[in-house]
Amino acid sequence: MDLCRFHYCLSGLIFISGIMFPVMVASIGVNYGQIANNLPLPENVVPLVKSIGATKVKLYDADPRVLQAFANTGVEFMVGLGNDLLGKMKDVDKAQTWVKSNVQAYLPATKITSIFVGNEVLTFNDTTLTGCLVPAMQNVHTALVNLGLDKQVSVTTAHSLAILETSYPPSSGAFRRDLTSCITPILNFHAKTGTLSQLHCYYVAVVIIILTALIVLRNFRTIFLHNLPISKL
Repeated sequence: MDLCRFHYCLSGLIFISGIMFPVMVASIGVNYGQIANNLPLPENVVPLVKSIGATKVKLYDADPRVLQAFANTGVEFMVGLGNDLLGKMKDVDKAQTWVKSNVQAYLPATKITSIFVGNEVLTFNDTTLTGCLVPAMQNVHTALVNLGLDKQVSVTTAHSLAILETSYPPSSGAFRRDLTSCITPILNFHAKTGTLSQLHCYYVAVVIIILTALIVLRNFRTIFLHNLPISKL
């Protein structure tokens, strides 16, 4: 994938999002996936992201090359803590070690503002993974508190739209009943910490479903459009 095509596709993403969400979105972010070949170097991605006016980036891990490349750019980062690490994060000491190495080490030069713990865990149908999610979120938050970073870095998790049972009409939007016992403690965590929920909106989802998600969660400020992640351009 050459840089010109990368820039063209990324610009198209911003253009489409501006049409679909002209009022609801306070800022625009892009996904930075790296499961691909022939990707541009992180230092070459920086000017591309800035040239299209994106102010937020969602990184699916905490790749040090990317975080270092975006130092002193002012671009806000959401870094990911993968599903494979959720079990380890049930240990608060290991959670603190992860935060020190993957977040604190890059602050304040790189503007890391959020950590998403786990990716679409509730729709994996893995009870072991699901059972680890909230404890992992709590321990990562506790680590941030212990390090004095909780006021600048928030904790969330990423959900698939498949957590919705009803999507139409938007006013009747509701979570799946079989996930109630899993979603409730997550929403309680968000309410307690004053943090945001996150949904992945794929290109196959119609606008009405996205509106439903906004109504159900009621606390979105930034939407990361998931239909054109960098890894698949």
